Amino acid sequence: MRRLVLATALLLLAATAAALDWEYVGMDGVSATTITVDPLHELVFVGTYEGFHFLDLPTDTWTERDWEDWIGRQVYAVDFADDLPGRVITGRENAWFKGYLEVSDDLGATETFVYESTGGRVTDIMHADLSDHWACTWSDVAPGELLRSTDAGVSWSTVGGHGFSAMTDLELPGSGELYVAGDAGVKWTHDDGATWESLNGDLPAGQGVYCICYAYAGGDVLTPTSLFASVDAGVYFSETPGDWTPMLTTSCRRLVSLPVPVYLAPDALAAVTWDGRVLVSRNFGGSWDDETGILPGTPIDAAYCPYDRGLYVLTSTRGLYRFRNVVTETPSAPAARLAVDAWPNPFNPSTTLRIELPAAGPTTLRIHDVQGRTVATLLDGAQPAGERRLVWRPDGLPSGVYLARLSSASGDVSTRLILLK
Repeated sequence: MRRLVLATALLLLAATAAALDWEYVGMDGVSATTITVDPLHELVFVGTYEGFHFLDLPTDTWTERDWEDWIGRQVYAVDFADDLPGRVITGRENAWFKGYLEVSDDLGATETFVYESTGGRVTDIMHADLSDHWACTWSDVAPGELLRSTDAGVSWSTVGGHGFSAMTDLELPGSGELYVAGDAGVKWTHDDGATWESLNGDLPAGQGVYCICYAYAGGDVLTPTSLFASVDAGVYFSETPGDWTPMLTTSCRRLVSLPVPVYLAPDALAAVTWDGRVLVSRNFGGSWDDETGILPGTPIDAAYCPYDRGLYVLTSTRGLYRFRNVVTETPSAPAARLAVDAWPNPFNPSTTLRIELPAAGPTTLRIHDVQGRTVATLLDGAQPAGERRLVWRPDGLPSGVYLARLSSASGDVSTRLILLK
């Protein structure tokens, strides 16, 4: 049914009467490359041609980690470690166009060189759990490399058998699973790279994949099941391996899923196009709104932040912009709302739940399994208005999907949690 709906709505691109009212965040005049959000530690990292900057969201304070007037310091990918607040892993390109990795334990005040690739620049870094990180590189004279670290970025080893010469993007839906995009299309491994399966199917032949995005389609299957991929011909969607449906005739350099804060609702989607627009779909790709609006310069990257439910869009030289509560029903929704979020998610061994209460009063926060049974009670009693964070460590519980339900005088909200062991 979903495929029929998508096919019927295929290629619809709606221009909103009034695009999002973007808020300027900072970095105007800086040549930027990439953006990464660390919602657990409430940081936003922006790569530059000389290093990176980061924004501390609670204090709205920027810190610069550039080596001014140096060459060979370009940052094209940034990652972090959930249990190490100061850990930053940067993927770069040196003056000889080779990719390399650096690690810092003090948010970039000091940095340690840990790996130089035989291929070109590092294009993406991601992690699935506390210590397991992956990175990929573009081709140079030598093919690009797929790299894995099992110690949170301190040491790296190559993973072969994937068949790529140049890689652009990674997706990690869970431990052991990895999607890779690049010149060989899209491939998938479920055993940390021991075996590989091509997912190209009926994607347009001979077109490399610029980016991929894994998203939740909604309904009672609570894990993400849908993959989006952008090629020269546009954006394609897949629910079944190798079976792709065209959704948008515009090619995109970045696709981002935007979790909707309504139980069982599908993710919204955001796209940064190669022709310099920001598109948002609030019906899982059925139609797209052009939200470029007042953005100056050229949008080049985007990221979603659960801290403020904000869509952050980076321009090449005119700075960083955001729109808070991008997936609420109305752009003018007040900041004070009943909400519960979790990060990391999927998780192992623990996750941090952030709740927001618009008014004081009796409050409960309970965790339920898929049968509806209560497996943990994190709050039960009077609570003040405002924000609070609680850590849930589900010792002794099996892998699976759980539901965190927040109840107060203001209403009830829920969010799904995925425990992977």
